[in-house]
Amino acid sequence: MFSVSVVIPTFNGRDLLLKNLPPLFEALERIDTTWEIIVVDDASSDDSVRMLQDLFPTVVVMRNHRNLGFAETINRGIFAAKHEIVFALNNDVVVEPDVLQRILPRFRDESIFAVTPNVLDPTTKHQQAIYKLRPGFCWFRDTCLPAPPNGDEIPLFFASGGSSCYDRKKLWELGGFSLLYAPFYVEDVDLSYHAWKRGWKCVMEPAATVWHPVNSTIRKYHRQRKIKFLIARNKHIFMWVNITDPVLIFRYFLFLLPSLVWDVLSFRKYKLVGMFMALERLATIVRERRRRRPTFSRRDGTIIASVR
Repeated sequence: MFSVSVVIPTFNGRDLLLKNLPPLFEALERIDTTWEIIVVDDASSDDSVRMLQDLFPTVVVMRNHRNLGFAETINRGIFAAKHEIVFALNNDVVVEPDVLQRILPRFRDESIFAVTPNVLDPTTKHQQAIYKLRPGFCWFRDTCLPAPPNGDEIPLFFASGGSSCYDRKKLWELGGFSLLYAPFYVEDVDLSYHAWKRGWKCVMEPAATVWHPVNSTIRKYHRQRKIKFLIARNKHIFMWVNITDPVLIFRYFLFLLPSLVWDVLSFRKYKLVGMFMALERLATIVRERRRRRPTFSRRDGTIIASVR
């Protein structure tokens, strides 16, 4: 059995950690291997760190001196991880007892980069793991498909950064989650797609389950309008960094202007504002694209066909 490092980024998450760590310990104690839990506190103002030290002394606690956002915070834990598999877990996720017993055997396939369990909202039972690509265009919808009843692995467009297991060596090779998308959103899409471009796979294990209230933590601290602007910005960044197939680049620019015009006429402006926000990071985006491109071994069209 593969050894496991659980990495949990947290910000003012005392009550969530207090609630959700015991089920995680139960799941870890069921696997016959070594493991560790690393909690990276993103400069919380509550007493999360003291609570962890008092009640969960075996947890490795790392603390940011200032708030760094999701990617930089979780990366600190990832690069401190000692074991073969990194289980990236949000503090608001509750795991089922057998989740790791179900997931870990998937990593016997050396082409696997990441494995995601069923990710379900505890209230609505809404499936959050299986995202569907927008047909004919290099974008993705915020809607998911239900998991099939059989036990076959399901190729995923991306592995959720808040509830997925990663091959640590591959994760380190990719450099962890990109800081281009700070403070949050789309960084897990970028990481997974980068892995696909390298020839690795992201899959879902339908027999494993975790429970996650949709956007419960981010919505607590950020206005909905800001979140939509950041998502739009980060989708543009994702395109500019990763997409190399000429046909998809042509389609992107063909549909870009009409989509921006419609965005303005419908009084949203999320795509338009997001694009100008992305342009502010253009120099960094170009450098990152140049850095990645020599490592790409799989075409965009092939990836999209396999996850559609």
